[in-house]
Amino acid sequence: MHTLKIALFLLILISTSSKAITEINYMVIQDQAQPFQNHQNKKHHTGIITDIVKEIFSGPEYEVKIHTLPFNRMISMLEKGDIKNWITFGSPNWPGVQSVNLSKLPVFNVQHSLLTSTQQNFDINSAEDLFGKTVILLHGFNYPGLEEHIAEKRIKAINVKNYKSAFKVVNRLKNKAGFVEMDVRIKYNLKKEDLATKDYNLHNFSKVIENYDLHLAMSPKFNKELQQHLESELDKLLQSGGLEKIISAY
Repeated sequence: MHTLKIALFLLILISTSSKAITEINYMVIQDQAQPFQNHQNKKHHTGIITDIVKEIFSGPEYEVKIHTLPFNRMISMLEKGDIKNWITFGSPNWPGVQSVNLSKLPVFNVQHSLLTSTQQNFDINSAEDLFGKTVILLHGFNYPGLEEHIAEKRIKAINVKNYKSAFKVVNRLKNKAGFVEMDVRIKYNLKKEDLATKDYNLHNFSKVIENYDLHLAMSPKFNKELQQHLESELDKLLQSGGLEKIISAY
């Protein structure tokens, strides 16, 4: 009898340990997505979206494998379909693969601002208010409401690789240029660079780029059971106040 119990225990142990772990490929934009995706030297990953994904797939049956890549390279890989069951963040307002398969519930509402020196203080009622001026943009990102005017050279654009560079250009050009970006990202990165918001003007940019929702974005052929789990856990996070708690931490 004792031998039988040991055999049954070993059988259960082997069955449990051999249970397949489902891998989720979490895609992180390198150096440009704070506070949604933060990292140090491609390690120590935190951020609003990162914390949400980790919470949703926190069970022992899941393994979140993190890939940290430059934006354009990441998009290229996702479009080629080289990576299965990937997840990142996106919006129905964006072109391409980050708008194809989105979570039913949004995770964040985005508002854009124009950061300028304190020498600039004006209301932006339309893109026309920027005609003849210069905007600073993050390289590789899309800016609906601006791109047509930039292409027609009604607005000049300076592309930079990161926030530190953007703030340096604002400081150097003073009243000649402004940095267009999500309000939450500007404030987070000013703090990160130890720069005070009182030393700049933040102009509401919603009349040029309308406010929109961010969602979790998944591969077009994302596993259906995984997506059902994601939708269910995301709803629980929203109802429990866990989503707001994650956001407020940043």
